[in-house]
Amino acid sequence: DEVAIGTIIASTLRVSTPLILCALAGCLSERSGVIDLGLEGKMLLCAFAAGAMGVASGSLLLALLVAMAVGIALSMLHGYACVSHRGDQVVLGMAITMTAAGLTVVLGIAWFKQGGQTPPLPDAVRLGPLFPGLLDAFKGVPFIGPVIGIGLLGHDFFVYGALAAVAGVWWLLYRTRFGLRLRAAGENPAMVDAAGVSVLKMRYAALGLNGILSALAGSYLVLAL
Repeated sequence: DEVAIGTIIASTLRVSTPLILCALAGCLSERSGVIDLGLEGKMLLCAFAAGAMGVASGSLLLALLVAMAVGIALSMLHGYACVSHRGDQVVLGMAITMTAAGLTVVLGIAWFKQGGQTPPLPDAVRLGPLFPGLLDAFKGVPFIGPVIGIGLLGHDFFVYGALAAVAGVWWLLYRTRFGLRLRAAGENPAMVDAAGVSVLKMRYAALGLNGILSALAGSYLVLAL
């Protein structure tokens, strides 16, 4: 029925949001010439950072900022090893993921003593629906209310932001000078060097964006989903 359709649409959007953000992160690094197999590890560490800071400070903004700082730091580590020193990208990506899987549990046990988990976040740190008024207004409308209201209007900022980010990353890659240089750095780095553009800087820029998107994906799991 209508409620089931709306629920399926809502669940699909909620569950796909971190996957969309991580896929965009991987797309940016891949197009610059850096393979990133550490996306899962970055997402996990950023989720833990957002949860730990959210519990410690009670501030949504601080939780997001700390998560983004962790995501960017991990991406810069990836760049330092694989871009500056030409290390094996696959090995480092797997190392980040494996380290994150163990480190989050160890830190969780040491800091919170709850079996590796973070305590429940206060309501002030969790994100709610972005359009609660519209959601209530559509509830009484036959068919459209359950499908549109439940399926499309009951989500938080991250869900709508992830969908907008798909268009934003496409525009960045294919409609800007930065995107042209980024793609060229992955496809023909010698040509980029000959044009006087630093391949190193382009790849670090892509990894910086990669870290931010990975952090948002991890933060969403804790702060919203």
